[in-house]
Amino acid sequence: MYYDDDRFHPVSRLYRKRFPRLVSDHVFDKLRTVDMALGELVAMLNDAETPPEVIAEAWESETELKELVLLLQWHRPLHVSIVVDEAREQERVVTVYEPYPSEWTADYRRRR
Repeated sequence: MYYDDDRFHPVSRLYRKRFPRLVSDHVFDKLRTVDMALGELVAMLNDAETPPEVIAEAWESETELKELVLLLQWHRPLHVSIVVDEAREQERVVTVYEPYPSEWTADYRRRR
């Protein structure tokens, strides 16, 4: 996962949608593996009652920020990688996956 990259820095802040969201074809494949519908993922990303948390971020360029978002509202914790593109005024959901418990702290916020 991208989190291994030295460019990523741990953070802890609420995720908030800033621009219209695009979803990559890869995300649809990954959603099938976790048995989730796109509508469920979008609902969790937009959940004001239990807002998702950005746990790591990295600047890809001067205008693109990659965020690793933790979702705890699902049956199991999920990580969602989102690129926020300021120049294009859009967000791209790149991937979603279940983090391996052996690779993450008990709260799934930091890699071991």
